[in-house]
Amino acid sequence: MKHVKSMLGVAAVLFALGGAAQVAAESPREDAMKEMGKSMKAIKDLISAGGPAADATDPAKKIAEIAAKIPDLFPQGSDTPDDEAKADIWQNWDDFTAKGKSLQDEANLLVSAAGGGDIATVGAQFEKVGGACGACHKAYREKTN
Repeated sequence: MKHVKSMLGVAAVLFALGGAAQVAAESPREDAMKEMGKSMKAIKDLISAGGPAADATDPAKKIAEIAAKIPDLFPQGSDTPDDEAKADIWQNWDDFTAKGKSLQDEANLLVSAAGGGDIATVGAQFEKVGGACGACHKAYREKTN
């Protein structure tokens, strides 16, 4: 009987740790922002390598797709002490969502640039996408570590 109770105790601890691990898992917002970062890096690497421009299409589409979801990724009250999102987001909601829309628009223009086949045009538009990211980060992101 002691062995069964001991095994149940171990199982309870493992279950609790598993639940804690799930809580510590990244949020949909963090996942989306990391995915956007990967797409930005892929395009940057492509530009550095000199093309081909068309290969920027899919990552640019991913950036535009995520940008369109930005308001949903930041629902009211979703900030946490360890989050990089500043409370200013919800105090300046219209500006924040406008910055997200600007990113989406610039990413859609990047998709078009990639379809044009000129890597220099892709590079110029990529800079605008980076500027749209930076405008939001400067106003609404706080590095926590």
